[in-house]
Amino acid sequence: MDIFDSCLNHQPPPMANNAKNSTDDFFESSVSLEKSHIEEGYADGYKVGLVEGKQDGYEVGMKHGFEAGEELGFYRGLVEVWIAAICVDTNCFSARIKKNIQRMKELLDQYPLVDPEHETKDDLVEELRLKFRAVCATLGVKLEYNGYPNRLGTLGGRSKMLNLTLACCKVYISESRNKAALEMIERAAKLFPKARIINKFEDDTYNRVGYTLVSKITPKAASDISPLKEAVFAMVKSAFEVVDLDKHRGSHPRLGVVDHICFHPLADSSLEQAASIARSLASEIGTSLEVPTFLYGAAHQRGRTLASVRRELGYFKPNAHGSIWAGGPNSDDLPLDPDEGPNQVDQSKGIVVMGATKWVDNYNVPIFSTDISTVQRIAKCVSERGGGLPSVQAVGLPYGKGLTEVACNLLDPSLVGGDKVQLEVERLALEKGLVAGTGYFTDLSQEKVVNAFLELEP
Repeated sequence: MDIFDSCLNHQPPPMANNAKNSTDDFFESSVSLEKSHIEEGYADGYKVGLVEGKQDGYEVGMKHGFEAGEELGFYRGLVEVWIAAICVDTNCFSARIKKNIQRMKELLDQYPLVDPEHETKDDLVEELRLKFRAVCATLGVKLEYNGYPNRLGTLGGRSKMLNLTLACCKVYISESRNKAALEMIERAAKLFPKARIINKFEDDTYNRVGYTLVSKITPKAASDISPLKEAVFAMVKSAFEVVDLDKHRGSHPRLGVVDHICFHPLADSSLEQAASIARSLASEIGTSLEVPTFLYGAAHQRGRTLASVRRELGYFKPNAHGSIWAGGPNSDDLPLDPDEGPNQVDQSKGIVVMGATKWVDNYNVPIFSTDISTVQRIAKCVSERGGGLPSVQAVGLPYGKGLTEVACNLLDPSLVGGDKVQLEVERLALEKGLVAGTGYFTDLSQEKVVNAFLELEP
């Protein structure tokens, strides 16, 4: 056995009993001492924690309470000013705005000031913020709550409640019965998630669908890189691929597969910003898709109206029997030079009319009659052009079995809304011995469009 083996096999001598007991006592006393220190430290820490925690809780509670009170006070002050303005002039705000102001007052009254843990508190504040932004956007004013930082983020240590620069685009396509085609058109738009489809209105009788899209716009960004423009262009391109105007048939006038596109400014954006996007899109449709495109409103250099363009292009003249529009244009030649695109018409695509205007509502009133001539006379009397209601354009159209409609564009809804149009159509119909039904809007109001977009935003 060598020295390494002997070292490995060496066993230590046994410990004496008294030495073992001494070691055990030492470890037990050490453990007891450590335990004692832990208990004492815990007790001291608990006492200090109670004092400091109470103070911290007081400070946090005061801070959050002040934040909530300051924000609620801001809204309360605005509501009281708005209500005072209504008392002076009941017509200073539209019915929709007044309804939102009243709702803000109700939410403020319902807020549980003495119960900060109430389960409805957060929901009430969230709805209050939404109503505030909707009223400001509808009025076209930029009001901000600059208070303590909150969930909407901070800017220089101050909270920004409202910073909306939005644009809206309404796209009208001559198809509603082919659901697979519509799905493909919508899928094309969804490739650009920053532009959202807010509303879709299908009318199988007219064989027509209207889409409302909204996106934020950057004031200094070039119009040719707008997400709204890209989404609409994708829809237009897809529509030309899946809809054939030669096979289309309906009782609503139309000039093409994509019959009408209109841009509207929302919130803090300007009409010129909307017009710039329209002009850029028109150029791309005319150049890339080779479809004649006509501009109107702020997008046109002379500001011509939509109605004047349509009249020159024969929009209001049915091209089939029985007040029906069927197939493509009657001629490949255009009576008017397009602003963009070729001078010849592809019968399967038709033409596009595009513009930019302030907000327009569409309101249709059914009449229980098939006497289209009489209904067209009623429509003329309703319209401003015929000596009727200011800012209203109207046309009489057949609408299914036993019905016709007075279809109206309300160019200034704050001046003349659907309620006034309804009363006037009812009065004129009664004079002719006819009965008018309850009208309907074909899109959301400007306020609801803004609300819907804000709800979809993260």
